[in-house]
Amino acid sequence: MIWTFLESFSLQFFAFVQGVILARLLNPSDYGLIAMTAIFFSISHTLIDSGFTNALVRKKDHIPVDFSTVYVTNVVLSFVLSIVLVVCSPWIADFYNQPILKAIVCWNALCMFLQSFLAVQGTRMRIQLRFKDLSKISVASTVLTGILAIILAFWGFGVWSLVYPNLFRILIRGVLFWHYQHWFPGLLFTWAKFREFFSYGSKLLAAGLINTIFNNLYPLVIGKYYSAKDLGFYNKAHGYASLPAYTVTGILTKVTFPVLAKVNDDITLLQNAYRRMIRQCAFIVFPVMVGLAALAKPFIILLITEKWAASIPLLQALCLSMMWTPVHVLNLNLLQIRGKSGLFLNLEIVKKILFVIILLVTFKFGIFYMAIGEIVMSILCLIINTHYTGKLINVGFIQQMKDLSPSFLYALSMGILVYLITLAFNNLWLQLIIGIIVGAVYYFCIAKLFRSQELEYSIKLLRENILHK
Repeated sequence: MIWTFLESFSLQFFAFVQGVILARLLNPSDYGLIAMTAIFFSISHTLIDSGFTNALVRKKDHIPVDFSTVYVTNVVLSFVLSIVLVVCSPWIADFYNQPILKAIVCWNALCMFLQSFLAVQGTRMRIQLRFKDLSKISVASTVLTGILAIILAFWGFGVWSLVYPNLFRILIRGVLFWHYQHWFPGLLFTWAKFREFFSYGSKLLAAGLINTIFNNLYPLVIGKYYSAKDLGFYNKAHGYASLPAYTVTGILTKVTFPVLAKVNDDITLLQNAYRRMIRQCAFIVFPVMVGLAALAKPFIILLITEKWAASIPLLQALCLSMMWTPVHVLNLNLLQIRGKSGLFLNLEIVKKILFVIILLVTFKFGIFYMAIGEIVMSILCLIINTHYTGKLINVGFIQQMKDLSPSFLYALSMGILVYLITLAFNNLWLQLIIGIIVGAVYYFCIAKLFRSQELEYSIKLLRENILHK
């Protein structure tokens, strides 16, 4: 967990700095163009994986043909889907009425095909819990790619500064994967292994496809019925809101799945580990998300200038929606660990029906009301997911809310205090700096006052795993 946190923190910190620089150099419409193509590549990546990598991680004993079968499957599917995207690129450009999308789709299709050659290498290192080496690979490739993107943006490449570096990143990762493990999965393929993995992964594939499609419906609808500039505002707000939420989510996805899988046979140990993860994640994520919502105005204007001001209310709404993301991830990971891939799929179908209803109700009123709809959807998903967690390990909605309520109340009171501070000062720099300082001090003091176990555990982890080293 420590190594994955350090990796994610480093990546997100650099992504934040890089994003600020690029947002100042590029226009909102540049980000909107990239967001328009996201749904097509997200669907393709889901199809390529087909749930096989999670099936590999979950498998107890691995033999070489396991890895090679998944490898061949990934490469073949990636090649086919890349060709499909290239053929469909003119239609995608016509759908959005943006001719430049044809070239963007073709370039990214090439990168997607090349990326398929590296998927199994990373999965093998996850299985071996080699998160230290994975962290080094991710940080090095992301930093070098980000520097290239900034250089291209400074030289006036516009939207292409967000496209060309993708190929460079793949090449770096390929070299580093070979450096750290000197391993090639091989080209052996057997239908028996394919069916074994597909029997588990097919339901996750269906659930993943549903989830991917619906997660990208907002950019699709905004890009179609609004402008690329409007989509750029939404995309930037979504990016900042997802920065802390997805950092923790990425850690949970990489670490909790293999770790909880190892204690899957001991319900009591699984319950204790699960509840500790829930509480610890909330203690870290809730104050960050609420604080970001409270300081959205000075944060946006000072970092990426007044031209992005339209993204402020969107950021505030999305923060309140995404603060629950790590909780969703832990609940859904538990379903997979317990082998309930069928239930996982059924829940995704139910939630997406609700998603469509909310989207149809809100999109005609504007992008802000669509963001409000995401808050409603997040709460409904929380109720549904935790209900079935309760059935599996007796840690349901009521128990999880009890576990989460202290951190939620600490964060909520902190957010109100910070927002009031922004009203007391006219200077944006004072609002941001004083708001951050007062918010952090208040949160620490109130957690200390009420003897928060999560605060004590965080301090203990810091001392044992970082300071002593």
